[in-house]
Amino acid sequence: MQEDTKVIVQVDKTVVKITGIEVKGLNIQQLEEILTDKLKSLIRIIGVTGTSIEMDVYGIEEEDILREEDGLIKAISLAEGISVSDVTSLSSVKKIKSVDINSIPDYLEDGCKGERWQNT
Repeated sequence: MQEDTKVIVQVDKTVVKITGIEVKGLNIQQLEEILTDKLKSLIRIIGVTGTSIEMDVYGIEEEDILREEDGLIKAISLAEGISVSDVTSLSSVKKIKSVDINSIPDYLEDGCKGERWQNT
């Protein structure tokens, strides 16, 4: 492989956001372990605020995650630093889409890399 060759890897993942929680002093590694055990899949926490958690869930379809919403919320409540409430829910479950390598838009110099996807 040439030094200037770039490889793009497609990973089968779904981004899940849970809202309606209270987060204080969260142990992210503990939460990842709890969720990995519950879903039998790789989980990575990618964002935490005082009221929400966002995570990558690998190898599980959106429909399966939505079906498991109650169990997922119960599992999250086991982690130290998280309190759930009646309004706790999966606010978004979005499968990352594949892109054919020949369909990747060109990057325009002086432009934002994210903008190139807006017109596709």
